[in-house]
Amino acid sequence: MTGSTDSTVRGSSAVSGTSSPAFLEPPMPLSKLCSVLGEMTRWKILRELAKGEPLPVKELARRTGRSSDVAQKHLAMLKEAKIVVQGYGRLYKLAPGIQPEPGAAVLDLGHCVLRLDLPE
Repeated sequence: MTGSTDSTVRGSSAVSGTSSPAFLEPPMPLSKLCSVLGEMTRWKILRELAKGEPLPVKELARRTGRSSDVAQKHLAMLKEAKIVVQGYGRLYKLAPGIQPEPGAAVLDLGHCVLRLDLPE
């Protein structure tokens, strides 16, 4: 990559060797992805959703120790980045293609892997 600070994320998954998942097409700028993932509350939300159960905002707020308004704002950023989706009954879940295997706390975003099982 050249000196650009807004590099576009492309390429293969370091874990699976496959091309980037469809939810990242067109490729997300690296600076945007870093901005979205650069907040501990969003990591806590992702950790809860990685358990596999779709959850409402109020429950995610309770589990992360935040107000519903704050949790909703973080979910909106994750939704805009296509990392989470809002389903039936206003329940949030991880986007198709990044839900980890049961019991695993690792999200493969294609070009980076998030380990959600590490201590805060």
